[in-house]
Amino acid sequence: MKRIISRVMSIALAAMLITICAISFPIISEAAESTFSGTVSEKTTSDILFLVTNGGTMEIKIDATTDLTGAKFLLPGNKVTCVCSVGSDEYWHASRISGSSSVGSAAVDTSKTYTVTGTVGKGSNEGLLYLKMSDGTMELKLDTTTDVSGVKAFVLGKSLRVVCARGTDAYMHAISITDNNATSTAVTTASSDGSSPATAISSQYSVTGTVDKATTASTLYLSTKDGMYEMKIDSGLNNSACHALIPGQSVTAGFYRGSDEWLHTNVLVNNTSKLSATTTLDASQLTVSGSIGGSTTESTLYLVTSGGTMQIRMDATTNFSACPILIKGKNVQVVCQRGADEYYHAVSIANK
Repeated sequence: MKRIISRVMSIALAAMLITICAISFPIISEAAESTFSGTVSEKTTSDILFLVTNGGTMEIKIDATTDLTGAKFLLPGNKVTCVCSVGSDEYWHASRISGSSSVGSAAVDTSKTYTVTGTVGKGSNEGLLYLKMSDGTMELKLDTTTDVSGVKAFVLGKSLRVVCARGTDAYMHAISITDNNATSTAVTTASSDGSSPATAISSQYSVTGTVDKATTASTLYLSTKDGMYEMKIDSGLNNSACHALIPGQSVTAGFYRGSDEWLHTNVLVNNTSKLSATTTLDASQLTVSGSIGGSTTESTLYLVTSGGTMQIRMDATTNFSACPILIKGKNVQVVCQRGADEYYHAVSIANK
């Protein structure tokens, strides 16, 4: 009996010693990283990766420190491997996500670039971006040279701004892609007399740049910080604040993508100058012909004639209906009258 009691006391004493040691010297454990593989769910956002695995769907948080260089495209069906650990909020947090990628290759004409905005659509992958816009979906090839540094991760519905150009394979190829917070813009046009009251005319997008020498009466070539825009000039163009498209002038263009896949401008604003102030005109009229000079602005027409170059003011009373856009080198006929400011003022301008 004494032996049994002694054994019980020994066991109790040993247990007490273990408890005391555990209290005095706690075991410190670091959060271990675990690796999971699976496919990306369409529920994935920029902040949370929904990873479909054999054991079910995992919800993994994507932090600012998460390394996504190996898996920029977190799109539905993509296979990825995620290294993560449990955070203090009891969620899994990804430290690194990686996955396979495949991209196309083709020669791209970067001398003519376009900028479009939209959201990532279903079907997008590492080689092809489906960009959803208000007037349809655009297919953009992604190359090894495509600059995607401006996007942390590609997920469904993410708003993007893409600079692109046409490739030899007839596809549009993305040159650079960045996050885009705005999906639409409006261009504000000044009243025809250049006064401050303005009317906002909606366009799908807008861009500011300088008029390129390749511009014609039907096509605007606008040089911007993102490259060259080539836009068709609509017949219904609102250019009450822009009658001169002379190389080097600053212009803001409101535009949209047409069903013909071309960019179309339907609103133009000349940022270089405005129409001249109106003045009292003499009764007598003078009709002159010549070509539009390169110094022409919104307020002054430099008309190159056989007898020299005339400076003719343009104001709110000038009739542009027979020549809506002034292009350098275009031959025109001008009916003008002398104003109280001693300048000739254009009464009407017509194509010749």
